[in-house]
Amino acid sequence: MEPVLQSILESLPPKSPRSKLEPHRELIRELRRKGRTYREVAQLFHERLGLYVAPSTLHSFVKVRAKHRKRTQFELPPLETVDARSAGFASIAALKTKPILQKPKSARFVFRENEPLTLTATGGEQ
Repeated sequence: MEPVLQSILESLPPKSPRSKLEPHRELIRELRRKGRTYREVAQLFHERLGLYVAPSTLHSFVKVRAKHRKRTQFELPPLETVDARSAGFASIAALKTKPILQKPKSARFVFRENEPLTLTATGGEQ
C-alpha cells in the first residue's frame, strides 16, 4: 500500500461500537447462560445500570453475535489424504467395469383379461 494511504489509515481514530449493549456483551452472555430470560436481563439493566433496553433488542443483539460464533465454531474437516481418495476412485472404477444384468430382448409380458401377467420367451401369445 502507498505510504500516503497507510498514514491516512493509521491516523483514523478507532470506531466506537454501534450498540449501547456492546460494553455489556459478557454480562449478557453470562446471564443468558445462567438461564435468565431477555425480560429479566432488560429489567436488571434498567434497575442496576439505568439503561433501558427492550427484551427484543437484547434478543437481536444476542442473535447477531451467535451467528458470528456459529460460523467460526464449525470449521471444515481437514482434507482427505490421497490414499483415501484413491481407494474411493478404485471402488468406483470397479463398479463401472462390473457387467450389467440385462433381460433377454425377446422376453415380454402378455396381458390377458382376468389372468395375471405372464412372461413369455418369444414375446407372442402362449
